[in-house]
Amino acid sequence: MRIGVMSDTHGDIAIAEKVIREMENLDLIIHLGDHYEDGIKLKDKIKIPLIGIRGNCDGYSSGEDEMVYQVEGHKILLIHGHQYGVKSDLNRLYYRALELECDLVLYGHTHIPVSMTFGNVMILNPGSLSLPRGGSKPSYGIVDINGSEIYSYIIEL
Repeated sequence: MRIGVMSDTHGDIAIAEKVIREMENLDLIIHLGDHYEDGIKLKDKIKIPLIGIRGNCDGYSSGEDEMVYQVEGHKILLIHGHQYGVKSDLNRLYYRALELECDLVLYGHTHIPVSMTFGNVMILNPGSLSLPRGGSKPSYGIVDINGSEIYSYIIEL
């Protein structure tokens, strides 16, 4: 299974659509909030299944703030990240993943891409397509799941 991951689009639907057209062989797209409504608009324009969660700028939206998504024997924690203080460190996020028995965490909020493994938990932040921070470039993530193996990539524009 191949998953495209984006976060923090902040209303820039055009760049999100362009990126989705460039991603190849996707089975699913995940939008990690800050502008949850962008995910809803994208879902209506593309033919690939899309799921999303709300971010700290999405208080008016009716989506979920946190979700565990199961696919091919893996549990994926979807979270924007502000709830777990991800701008300071990833400890609380990591322990939440352990509590929920997730082996992959997808988060956003910082606008800075991260791809790492901590213990038995893979952690991916795709960065931001529209408002990168910390000297990073606009970016998104790809997750490939092949049986028991999970691979994650950051793609810079």
